[in-house]
Amino acid sequence: MKSTFEKKAAEAVFKIALNAEEWEKEIESAYQRTKKRYKIPGFRPGHAPRRFIEMHYGQGVFFDAAVDACINNAYAEQMAAHPELETFGQPDVAFDKPEEGDAFAFTLTVTLYPEVKLGEYKGIKLPKIEYNVSDDDVQARIDADLHHASRLEKTDRAAKSGDVTLIDYVGTVDGVEFEGGKASDYELKLGSNTFIPGFEDGLIGIKAGEERDVNVKFPDEYHAEALKGKPAVFHVTCKEVREELLPALDDEFVKDRTKYETVDEYKTGLRADLETAAKQRERSERIDAAMKAIADNAECEVPEKIVAAEVERMFREMAHNLSHYGISVDDYLKYNNSSPEQFRSERKGQAETNVKMRQVMKAIIAAEKIEVTEADIDKKFEDDTARHTYEHEAEHHGGDAREFAKSDILTDKFFDFILENNEFTLEEGEAEKPAKKSAAKKSETAATADKKPAAKKPAAKKPATKKTEE
Repeated sequence: MKSTFEKKAAEAVFKIALNAEEWEKEIESAYQRTKKRYKIPGFRPGHAPRRFIEMHYGQGVFFDAAVDACINNAYAEQMAAHPELETFGQPDVAFDKPEEGDAFAFTLTVTLYPEVKLGEYKGIKLPKIEYNVSDDDVQARIDADLHHASRLEKTDRAAKSGDVTLIDYVGTVDGVEFEGGKASDYELKLGSNTFIPGFEDGLIGIKAGEERDVNVKFPDEYHAEALKGKPAVFHVTCKEVREELLPALDDEFVKDRTKYETVDEYKTGLRADLETAAKQRERSERIDAAMKAIADNAECEVPEKIVAAEVERMFREMAHNLSHYGISVDDYLKYNNSSPEQFRSERKGQAETNVKMRQVMKAIIAAEKIEVTEADIDKKFEDDTARHTYEHEAEHHGGDAREFAKSDILTDKFFDFILENNEFTLEEGEAEKPAKKSAAKKSETAATADKKPAAKKPAAKKPATKKTEE
């Protein structure tokens, strides 16, 4: 078998040629592997001579099987001969016109993961990212727990912020009702910011049995195209006003509602939980900032084929995450005035960044010789919860539990390395070192595609997420 190899920027090209004797061996091998499939009168299955099968089914009966085996074997041989290549997917195959002395020839072209030319990845000065837990943060968590345990009681007084109203409403634009703008027996907590701006404020002071028109304006970025920026009137009938009554914060509440015994233990435990969450957020955001800067300093051209595959992975991941909430991809995209084609187009940049980040990570791991030992894995498996998690992952996704653990440990070691070797010291307004290129965040794990969309109510908006105090 003759072969040539040429490495290009984004692909490797192998030209393969077999002479008559080598091709005959491939045909004979195909015959031996497949002869039991063919039924020839006078012969038991698998015992008919090759020439009889060829006479009965045609001279090229073994051609396809021989070609498949030849290509697979040739590709395996080439990969063994070139272990330095990091290939993506399966090779493209093109059949060539055999040269003199050859019986069969073909070309294998395989896409390569991009090589990385690392820039500065240690000693980078980055903006300070630090989160501390205040007394107000602890109190906010306590208030949330108290509200969760609250009860509602009807009241005859006028509604105020924090009350829950039971309402009927009909919305109109230019005097015409619009789809989704009507509801009966709807429970709305005033001050929850679940409806468009102005709607809840317009119900402050309303009483049970009262009717009122509330004038609002839909946001310019509203999800329903026909309502964007439009003024609307909602005719509201208030059926009930309910006051939220909070329980007392005492040891009895703590014992009944939490894992603690006393109020002091509860407050101490809440602070510890919040501090853990703050440090996790701090670590995550520092990793994002460091990886962005490191990727900006690196050179890496990602082939379009790999970008397209990453986009498809992101699409499947979105579909999988939505399925947990019983939401179809079509419904989600329709709700967001999007489409599969638009999703793919909009994610190309992020997909390219994802691949680049992974390649940069691998390059640094190789350059710094970051490794995972068997002792590291053994230590991880001393934690029963971690061990069961990896065993469950291996059972449901295939593979080895220790390999899953090894991957996580290697990632953590890499993140520890970049955090230890870069400085988060720049104060607000202090000059930062200019980056060579722009780069987005390293992954889409926090993208809106992974989140459950709010229920479709043209009169409502998604609640904002309140950040931890900085």
